[in-house]
Amino acid sequence: MCGRFSLTHEIEAVADAFHAEAAPALTSHRPRYNIAPTEDAPIVIAGRGGRRAGLMRWGLVPHWAESPRVGARMINARSETVDRRSAFRESFLARRCLVPADGFYEWESRPSGKQPYWVHLADRDVFAMAGIWSSWRSGTGSRLLTFSVLTRDAPEAIRWLHDRVPVILPPDRWDDWLARGTTPAVLQAILGDAEPPELNLHPVSRAVNRAGYDEPDCVVPVETDDLGLFM
Repeated sequence: MCGRFSLTHEIEAVADAFHAEAAPALTSHRPRYNIAPTEDAPIVIAGRGGRRAGLMRWGLVPHWAESPRVGARMINARSETVDRRSAFRESFLARRCLVPADGFYEWESRPSGKQPYWVHLADRDVFAMAGIWSSWRSGTGSRLLTFSVLTRDAPEAIRWLHDRVPVILPPDRWDDWLARGTTPAVLQAILGDAEPPELNLHPVSRAVNRAGYDEPDCVVPVETDDLGLFM
């Protein structure tokens, strides 16, 4: 699963990495160190003339949902079953996106409390998590754009921490993932072939546990008190 993630790069660097045109709403985007469910985050979709980057809320709300509150329970979708779940199937077939990130968080349960770890690439560069998105309209006609992150089995090296990780797509599959004409069989092949890259991790401050704490020290390594394991 992916319950928090980071995107600590400036939006200009993100747009360049994805060869995407940034929507005006992103001009006020700042580096994010602890993006939490139901918060807005940059995503990339296929637009006319090329890729476009804009903001959507994390937690997919199907167009038929009675209330946007359901999005808090739909931050992730299992890649193995996304084409069979009623809440996700339509978006999987017609509305896919890339979710830029440079790390995500998982937690280890300890006697002293939950210890967060920041999981990232060795170079801490931006990568693309596979995503799906939806457009929901309220009774007054206002539109809400939301997304979900697809997950897969974790690589054995980090399975001790969590059994699921985001699907990280290599750049040579981005166009096929975003394209409207990609068939369901090819989409599933893209997901199945997207082996997780080598991931690094280190423990970070427990301040990360608090949604709303979004400071640079979220990703800084900390020493942990292993003596607490024997108390």
